[in-house]
Amino acid sequence: MSLLNLDLTGPIDLEQLLPILLPIIYESVGWAYLRYRRNICQDELDDLSQQIAITLIEDNCARLRSFKCHSSVKTWLQVIANHYVYDYFHRRKHTESLDEADQGSLTYSPPQDRDIYIEEKQRLLSRALGNLNDEELLLYQLWFVIELDAKKIADVLGTEEKIIYKRKQTLVLKLTRLVRNFQSH
Repeated sequence: MSLLNLDLTGPIDLEQLLPILLPIIYESVGWAYLRYRRNICQDELDDLSQQIAITLIEDNCARLRSFKCHSSVKTWLQVIANHYVYDYFHRRKHTESLDEADQGSLTYSPPQDRDIYIEEKQRLLSRALGNLNDEELLLYQLWFVIELDAKKIADVLGTEEKIIYKRKQTLVLKLTRLVRNFQSH
């Protein structure tokens, strides 16, 4: 039996259907999980796949019979898995306790610490900008202050657009190196 010639109007033989259906559900849950999280542990993948399979065959396969062949079975099951996994994470997110939350995400620096940090970064950047030549400083002003796009900057400097991207990359690397040098001294 394959899913293509599956007759959902009559009696369904679960012993023949489940070996075909479970690998597709398993794969769909894996993709859905990756959509909402990075990695899935094997236990969660197994649990979610089995829960979806049970949901499909409950009540004399009522949900499975809702498949109307408007898409492939794999596409239909992927949509079901996406919804199920999303709901799973949504429910889990609301039931997490504060004890399980990352304590670092619950603490904030006082505003004056942020202000001091920002001022220090601005001071270091200003110092680094003082070490640029006139062409580098003009590129910095056009790109980061005025925020022109690369084509307009190329027109202003009389060069090609791809050259501007290379110059910008070189400029960012130089500024990063200068700021790091100033920080270490």
